[in-house]
Amino acid sequence: MTFISMSIAPKQARQDHLLRPASLLLFILVVLAVVFAVAWQYGWHGRLAFQESAADAQAQIEGARLMLRSGQYRGAERQLQPLLCNSAHPKYRDARILQWQIAMTEAMAQKSGSPARAHALYALRPMLRSLYALDSWSAAQWRGFAHDAFAIGAYSMSAQAWMAAAQADPDRALADRKAAADAWAAGGDPARGGQILLDLAAQSRDPDQAESLLVEGLRWIEGGAGAKAALVAVQAAMQRHPEWWQKRDLVLLLAHLALSAGRPKLAAQWLHAELLRGTARNKS
Repeated sequence: MTFISMSIAPKQARQDHLLRPASLLLFILVVLAVVFAVAWQYGWHGRLAFQESAADAQAQIEGARLMLRSGQYRGAERQLQPLLCNSAHPKYRDARILQWQIAMTEAMAQKSGSPARAHALYALRPMLRSLYALDSWSAAQWRGFAHDAFAIGAYSMSAQAWMAAAQADPDRALADRKAAADAWAAGGDPARGGQILLDLAAQSRDPDQAESLLVEGLRWIEGGAGAKAALVAVQAAMQRHPEWWQKRDLVLLLAHLALSAGRPKLAAQWLHAELLRGTARNKS
């Protein structure tokens, strides 16, 4: 019995030795087949580099958003790097916007009023300019940039974004251009904002709205560039809208402006014309 067991054992060992390479080869073939199937599904198709699927790109963006919410700024940036390296990728713009949100959130996390925060916010401006340079943003995206630019103190950039939004969405152009004027005024250039208001007044079909915009624009121009500049601007606007001369309050405002600009004869001329119109209205 012992002899039989001993004779069988070497034979079984030889069979196991012979089967191991075959089993290993079969295993390798199965693994390669699986890898090839996955590669084909994700866009390899015989080329040397994988094409990243849309699902993977979206997953990277969502992962970066989650990291941003938890304050993992560096990790969120690393998550976006594969997309940011390829400007032709369909998700490139989404990645750029998220990169901007990461940078802005991190800057805003600095202590309010601290030099570190002021420096971080100022350092954001080149990144925002690079986003503007991509162009072809939607009106909603331009409005988002406008709010962000205002928040970091880049008022002229905010006005630029508002004007781009107005061009992209004519139905809301009035509100967007008014916001641009506010941004110019906030940035210390009320005269430029006032000129936008005068242009809006000239385009408005609502008489009351036009008068309101005109008066506000004149005050901004006068405050920013002086009475003479305001007088020149309003004379040009009144030439395009002669019906405004029928508004007594406007004429009185113009006369006051002419006096402030050192033009008393012009003020007297307008007041005399208004007096004659008032007399004619009373007679009728």
